[in-house]
Amino acid sequence: MSRNVRLKKIRRIMDGGRPRVLDLFAGCGGLSLGFHRACFDIVGALEIDPLAAASHRLNFHRPFEDVNPEALAKDITKIEPNELVGEFEGKSTVDDSVDVIVGGPPCQAFARVGRAKLRFLVTAGHFSPGLAGS
Repeated sequence: MSRNVRLKKIRRIMDGGRPRVLDLFAGCGGLSLGFHRACFDIVGALEIDPLAAASHRLNFHRPFEDVNPEALAKDITKIEPNELVGEFEGKSTVDDSVDVIVGGPPCQAFARVGRAKLRFLVTAGHFSPGLAGS
């Protein structure tokens, strides 16, 4: 991001504008809620699961009928950043639309690695499943 873009964002916030957040892997909006409570504007969200995206829409972009593209169920690997912000903000670039990008990517891959490591530790006698507390 260029120095001019950063200065423009800072100037907008100093003039009373709220920082604008894009939530990636948004789910129903846990991270969005925290930023909303800290006085950030949730300008959009990206979530692949249609039900979670609908929940996010209901939680942050009421009334539901008036919301067209915010928190659309989309695959992050199949959309370009400027295309996304053009859909929900009507602006041409991320620089013009978003100040903060947050995200809670899924941890399934890490969870699988964790289970394999746990099985190894149990098999090797270094860990007892009863000690896990679950």
